[in-house]
Formats: sequence, structure tokens, C-alpha cells
Amino acid sequence: MQKHTNILQALYYGEIAPYEKNFSRNPEFVKCVNAVADCEAKLIACLNAEQRELLAQLTDAEDDLSEFSELAHFVEGFRLGSAFMLDTFVIPRKSAVSENC
Repeated sequence: MQKHTNILQALYYGEIAPYEKNFSRNPEFVKCVNAVADCEAKLIACLNAEQRELLAQLTDAEDDLSEFSELAHFVEGFRLGSAFMLDTFVIPRKSAVSENC
């Protein structure tokens, strides 16, 4: 696949995928993942089949909620960044420096 220099083209062609960011090299992230996995394994060992199914449904629902929340935060961050860009480069402003000179 050709690398695109235009950010919109790169986004369109899937060269930019912030949702695929991998945190596995961050030791704190690995520590948290391991703690969650350990707790889940211990909990599952204590549950019967019906309870394990209920736990699976709960984790699936939490995953859906997390995905929804991450999308909302991404959109809000993108909008905020766009507002900064508009304010910085598009909206004409009088310079405080030139007025004082």
C-alpha cells in the first residue's frame, strides 16, 4: 500500500488507526492487564457454569460500554483539536504585539 502524505488520505486508507494503538510495551499497562487476568481467573474458578455465563455477559456488556465511551472521547478530542486549529489558523485576530509597537 502506498503511504499518503495527506492526513485525510492516510485516514481514509486505514494508515491511521488510533484504536489499534498497542500499549503492551508500557510496564504499568502490562501490570494492570495481568492483575485483571489474575482476578478474573480466580473468580471464574469459584463460579458454577451459570455464574460463569453471567460473568461473560457482564464483561461483554462492559466491553460494549467501554467501546462506546472511547468513541465519544475520541470524537470530543477531535472536535476540541479542530477548534484549536480553527482558532489558531483560520479565525483572523489582531495581534497584541503589532498593536503595541
